[in-house]
Amino acid sequence: MNILFIGSSGALSLTPFKSLLSSPHSISAVATHRPITFEKKIFALENESLALAANQADIPVIDTSQPVDDIIRRCSDHKIDVILMSCYGKRLPDEIINLPVAGCYNMHPSLLPAYRGPDPIFWQLKYGTELGVSWHQVVSDFDAGDVILQQVVEPDDGASYHEISSQLALDGTQLMHRLLADLDTASLVMLPQDNDIASYYPYPSASDFDIDTNYSARQLYNFMRGTEAFAQPYRYQCDGQRFFLDKALRFDADQFMQSTRIEGDRLYIPCNGGVLIVSYTDKMEV
Repeated sequence: MNILFIGSSGALSLTPFKSLLSSPHSISAVATHRPITFEKKIFALENESLALAANQADIPVIDTSQPVDDIIRRCSDHKIDVILMSCYGKRLPDEIINLPVAGCYNMHPSLLPAYRGPDPIFWQLKYGTELGVSWHQVVSDFDAGDVILQQVVEPDDGASYHEISSQLALDGTQLMHRLLADLDTASLVMLPQDNDIASYYPYPSASDFDIDTNYSARQLYNFMRGTEAFAQPYRYQCDGQRFFLDKALRFDADQFMQSTRIEGDRLYIPCNGGVLIVSYTDKMEV
């Protein structure tokens, strides 16, 4: 089966792509938004980019910022049977979605229909809900197509964003190979998403990093540790002061405190279930 793989950078694109390289299927081309080119070679903005990985594997790269007719012409040149996508933040035109006979499918790092949108990992950590990965059919609306396969993922407490993304990517890659096997045997089963329980979240803003002690200490610990990669301060307010938190150090689910305690650059924050211990870098009167 000839595959057009669409993605960007990071584990969620690279893990399934690299796995396909050693599969019975053929990656006819890779598509990504505005890859850097130099002397007809593809170079990436960062080492772990899909464009660079494709270049190293001698796979043609299609720039999706080009006119749709040009993209379709290039895809036709490569006789694409199926499109697989992961971690691609642009809307695909219907002309491209409908191009391959076997369909167009996307890997999304949440248990759809929950947490549609561009950064579902952040919001699953924010609200402490079950993490997971889904493969779904691509339609014109973001993340709204029929679901094919899903897998719950359970990272360790304190896992980083990179660790969580990598675990989701590995499990999602296993699902991808099942999807391709089902396509080969014409046994693919797709279930419509229930739009009545669907949720969509945008990219996070600065206020989304504020610490809400109505959540448990464990949830806040995992949220802070899992979103450190955003390099945003976590704001916490109590007793007329606003603290700018730096790092979640640990949590004690069994400890009870009535008020926040300060010890040097550390705060002991009472939560709705346990105590969160963090370091802070600054504070101000409010």
